Amino acid sequence: MINYFLLICLSIIVYEFIIYIKFVNIIKSNLKIYQKILKLFIAKNTSDFRKEKLVFIYSKLLFVISIKIFLIIILILFFIYILNFFSQSFLNLILSIFGILQLSLVTLIYHQFRKKINAKLQ
Repeated sequence: MINYFLLICLSIIVYEFIIYIKFVNIIKSNLKIYQKILKLFIAKNTSDFRKEKLVFIYSKLLFVISIKIFLIIILILFFIYILNFFSQSFLNLILSIFGILQLSLVTLIYHQFRKKINAKLQ
């Protein structure tokens, strides 16, 4: 029973954390930089000197964004590790197929619930 309570807490807290830090926007900006780099390599009319400068700038941006993504994932994994202290079988639950389905279902239900609450507040 404690595992299911921890599963609900995990899904709600991670969902809110991802919304709060705008994780989707970080991923989108990462993909935009990759697109810019690809366009830069395809472009024939850009000088090599300009390409070198832009690749260096894009590489720095990509590095910073990738570090952000890495830290966010580490924080989520650390939170899972802390929750595992409450129940030794919690990690086994969330790594199983059944646990992943439950986690997805709880997150989906919470997303719909949150959407209804926000609609009523506006």
